[in-house]
Parts: sequence; C-alpha cells; structure tokens
Amino acid sequence: MQNDPSLNDEQLEHEIRLVGDLVLAASQSEGPLSDEALDAVLGLEDAAAVDDPATEAADRRPPAAKAG
Repeated sequence: MQNDPSLNDEQLEHEIRLVGDLVLAASQSEGPLSDEALDAVLGLEDAAAVDDPATEAADRRPPAAKAG
C-alpha cells in the first residue's frame, strides 16, 4: 500500500512543504514577515517584475482593506 500511486498527491505534498517553510520562517522572525520575505520563502520571482492585475488592484486598496 505504501507504493500505491493513487495515494500520492504531489500537489498536496508541495503545499504542505510550503506551509512548513512559512511556519519555520515565521517562527524565526521577530515580527510579521514582509511581502518580500514571504515571496523569498515561497520561491517566487521578483513580484515587481510580474504584471499581475490582482496584485495591482490589491496595492490600490486602502491599508485597512489590505489587512482583511
């Protein structure tokens, strides 16, 4: 049963690793992680270089709206 390919969910394993990496980074930080630190932990490319309309819209929201 251990080698049953139907029990292997690579996407879930990847997400679990990402969450683990985020928890580890947060536990080593004295305060909230910056967006740049989160991007680095998640292995994202330079967010400023990515043209993402959703990100741009979020950046235009007032600070109180961003928190929620």
